[in-house]
Amino acid sequence: MEVDPAIDCTMPARASFKDTQPLKTLAKASQSCAAQSVAYGKCVSKSYQDVSKDMCAEEFRAFKQCVQQAFGRKW
Repeated sequence: MEVDPAIDCTMPARASFKDTQPLKTLAKASQSCAAQSVAYGKCVSKSYQDVSKDMCAEEFRAFKQCVQQAFGRKW
């Protein structure tokens, strides 16, 4: 059997996964991070009228790290 040179049968070097419901996937990933979510929410709610950059950076970093670990990728 001869292979037609006009047909490209090679596989891409890395198959990509297209998430068709990214918000649902993110919600599922963040379910296991309730403690970090509550800590971040409490921090923000303490000073929500006087918000400043990085005021809850430590709590956000912990929540973000947990979600990334549960999600299986970083952004």
